[in-house]
Amino acid sequence: MSSNRSRIIGLLIIITTASTLIASAESKVEHTLPRSQLKKRQGTKPFPPPKPFVSTFDLEQQQYLVAHNTLRAKVGVPLLTWNPTLTTQAHAWAEQRKGDCNYRQHSSNPYGENIFWMNYKEFVPKDVVQSWFDEYKWYDHKRNVCTCYPERAGCECGHYLAVVWKSTRQVGCSGAVYCDNQKGVYVVCNYDPAGVIKGVNPLTGAKV
Repeated sequence: MSSNRSRIIGLLIIITTASTLIASAESKVEHTLPRSQLKKRQGTKPFPPPKPFVSTFDLEQQQYLVAHNTLRAKVGVPLLTWNPTLTTQAHAWAEQRKGDCNYRQHSSNPYGENIFWMNYKEFVPKDVVQSWFDEYKWYDHKRNVCTCYPERAGCECGHYLAVVWKSTRQVGCSGAVYCDNQKGVYVVCNYDPAGVIKGVNPLTGAKV
């Protein structure tokens, strides 16, 4: 009985060893070329750097300009023209802020500036400019003061004043810039000359 068991165990060892040798033989790859002539595997190529921003008076920029001028016409102030330098400056600031999407932080450029932020892009240029213009409800045109004390998100007048300021002649907007980590969409518009000057009537330019 013990001799039969020993034979069975010995046979299993032989079969296992043979199977291992066969598998090793099948998995071994023989190259016909010497190792020195084999081509090295190429790594993944990095993405090319983004193309530099070039401001163009495209459909989006046209829509921002029309939206501004439609609302400026309502209050009787001169219409604006589009400016590529303002557009470039606005886009540069939007790109700089895309890491944190901080719409309360303004740039240090010499132009007037409006900033818009939304969680998702569910708007067109007209909506952006209209949201700024709608702050007129907080502005007392008789006394030329903002009725919000202090001005804050949801109760402020600065965006409205930048849109309708009489002496402003040109505008340029960044267009929609997507913030990192799905933090939202960021839009900047710059104005020249800058307005929102304390003690000046926004619609007439007269000192008050």
